[in-house]
Amino acid sequence: MAYVALYRKWRPKTFSDLVGQEHVSRTLSQAIETGRVGHAYLFSGPRGTGKTSTAKILAKALNCEQGPTTEPCNECESCRRVNDGTSMDVFEIDAASNRGIDEIRDLRETVKFAPANGKYKVYIIDEVHMLTSEAFNALLKTLEEPPERVVFILATTEIHKVPATIQSRCQRYDFKRISGRHIAERLRYVADNSGISADEAALSLIARESAGGMRDALSTLDQCASLAEEKVSEDIVREVLGLVGHDWVVRILKAVSGHNAAEALKALSELIQEGKDLKQLIGEMIAELRSIMVYQAVGTSDGIDFYETSEETLKEGAAMFAPEAFAPMLERLHAALSELRWTSEPRIAVETAILELCRPQTAGTAAIGTSAAAAVQGADSVRIAQLEARLQELSAALAARPVHSAPPMRSGMPGAAKKTAVHPAVSAPGNVPAGQLKISPEGQKLWQDLLANISSEPKYKLIGDFLSRGQFGGWNKGMFRVFMRSPFLVRRLEQDDYKGLVESRLALITGQPMRLLCEVAGDLTPQAPRPMPKKKPEEKSPLEQQVQKDIESMSPDARKQMDTAMAVFGNHFVEVQENKGEASSVDMEAPPQEEDIPLPTDEDAPFPDEEDMPPVPPEE
Repeated sequence: MAYVALYRKWRPKTFSDLVGQEHVSRTLSQAIETGRVGHAYLFSGPRGTGKTSTAKILAKALNCEQGPTTEPCNECESCRRVNDGTSMDVFEIDAASNRGIDEIRDLRETVKFAPANGKYKVYIIDEVHMLTSEAFNALLKTLEEPPERVVFILATTEIHKVPATIQSRCQRYDFKRISGRHIAERLRYVADNSGISADEAALSLIARESAGGMRDALSTLDQCASLAEEKVSEDIVREVLGLVGHDWVVRILKAVSGHNAAEALKALSELIQEGKDLKQLIGEMIAELRSIMVYQAVGTSDGIDFYETSEETLKEGAAMFAPEAFAPMLERLHAALSELRWTSEPRIAVETAILELCRPQTAGTAAIGTSAAAAVQGADSVRIAQLEARLQELSAALAARPVHSAPPMRSGMPGAAKKTAVHPAVSAPGNVPAGQLKISPEGQKLWQDLLANISSEPKYKLIGDFLSRGQFGGWNKGMFRVFMRSPFLVRRLEQDDYKGLVESRLALITGQPMRLLCEVAGDLTPQAPRPMPKKKPEEKSPLEQQVQKDIESMSPDARKQMDTAMAVFGNHFVEVQENKGEASSVDMEAPPQEEDIPLPTDEDAPFPDEEDMPPVPPEE
């Protein structure tokens, strides 16, 4: 007889054989006992957690000759056919290879027929998320209202790819990852009943590396049993799985805790020479650091899954690192793990990460209880206390300092005196006492000279116009104050480009350094609007004056006709002279040369109105 793999030979055959999925087996058993079997089920969860096995157990339980029962006998003809995959009433469909609408249409045709031998027809669609959108739509109606005695069981590892319309028509059961303890117990049971000798440490390592999948664990045990001559040991498991090994990981972490970069890189080089996978190394370092961190936090190993189960090793690792060192170390190792997915030089990425871990300023791996760390921490505490005391003294001094208001400004209008309103957001007025900045004729002249100096250069004309919106607010031998109407104008004038230009021109005019002080004042003297340039009246010739008089003496209708003619032919008039010898005959003067006639322009033509439009012919 051909050899049968362990995961096939020891596949669960009853609900009691399911490992780690008690919530599913208990619910389905209760449904069978009470006769509340649904027409559609949706099993979701990671690979190797028992979804397909549960579906077959449910099919056997419904079609067993002693049932429906929660404990199928596995001996009757119906149960044996389900186990062998030859049952005419249980159809196992792989959606990955039968994902089109034609396959679903065939299923809809066959689902109408009654069961051949058993009580129910069961359709198990594995990896149902691989169906196309058209296939899902074709399945909807049949899935919602299937014929009597038909049960659909859909299994998937990617539940998010199953449409919500399908999920709403099924009873959903989520399969969880199996714990390492349950997997190890099942492996021990399989090994003892299969004649395989294995160490407990080896089985625990297989369970830990299977990531919660029973099928992966059984496959690994089968592979290790083939390699082992007498007994499955921990070293054999590490060799089969390609693990780096706990000793290598501890050696590198000890070098990191002692900031010994040379020793860490030497251990890494030896690992590479042995052909170890660097991605596996980073993963095991993360797992080891996680175990040390958790053990350091809880102080016990009871009830917690650790990468290394030896409590002595965990205590030794917990003494190497400070509690605040784990977060940056794990963050850097996860970054290296992500970088290994795309880099073409994995060794450089791992070496860079290990070197950063060896630097205390990067990794924060200061040893617990060292005198140097305590001294640095004490010095920092003293320095912080001194800075806080100094800050309190400065705050008290600023609070006690009186705030001076700006002097009132005289309006340019006679007899009017207005008080300057300083914006509260500007802190400059409190820095200069009011008596130090005076408004004097000399200052007013300096203000006018400043505006003229800046506006005289074309490239600074915009700055001059901007500055002219303000008003002189006082000055002394080293400071010049300008009031503006809004905080926005003040902020713009205080920027380096504007302020630097104004201060340089003040220094040029006065011959000494001058500092510009900008403040906001809402009640400034309103500026007179700039006069519009007056257009000089054009002198008209005597002929034009005579024509204007003639047009004014016309009736309204005649004047309108004249305006239309001027719009079409222009307003160039020539004097008409009478020829002698011809009674009452008027002739126009010879037209001027073509180059002398000014062409009509758009400005010469008035805008037409509705009365100028041509008449609309009557409709026939």
